[in-house]
Amino acid sequence: MGFLWTGAVLWGLFLTLVTVVVPAGGGALAFFLVGWTPTGLLVWFVAHRAAKRDAAHQAMLAAAEVSPGAGFDHAESGTGLALNPQARTLTLLIGGQWKTYSYADIREWEAIKETPGVVVGGNLAAVGAEVAMRRQAAAHTGFFVTVRDVQHPKWRIAMKDTAVQARWMEIMRQEVNER
Repeated sequence: MGFLWTGAVLWGLFLTLVTVVVPAGGGALAFFLVGWTPTGLLVWFVAHRAAKRDAAHQAMLAAAEVSPGAGFDHAESGTGLALNPQARTLTLLIGGQWKTYSYADIREWEAIKETPGVVVGGNLAAVGAEVAMRRQAAAHTGFFVTVRDVQHPKWRIAMKDTAVQARWMEIMRQEVNER
């Protein structure tokens, strides 16, 4: 996503600079609008997607009967989890869909942090390979919960920060194993 942002902003700046060189009039305005329209659309898309993800997380918290900010919920990149100690349930969220499991249905959990390799070279193929490795490492990084569910037995909750992963490992040990 960073590459997309950079490209859109550079494109807009380039065309804005061109508008300074182009004589005043309708041509300059057209260059300006063409230059900044992709950036404006990108900003709208990111904001719209963030609002949808937040709404899904809030709906999941309501369904799980967990207070936001109570320390028993996490949301990141369209995924999330909420732990309800009183009901002894864990609710998991991916892509706007969530499901609640009792503590007895939780089989195991683990935190994984994978880092991408490094590609040596400055050509386009090397850049593409590095982007692919970053994407793959991100897909293998997170908090993974295996549950008793034939339809969706393993859930991946995005958690990039190792301190957050360690915190959730301890929360799960205390709540599921020790209660």
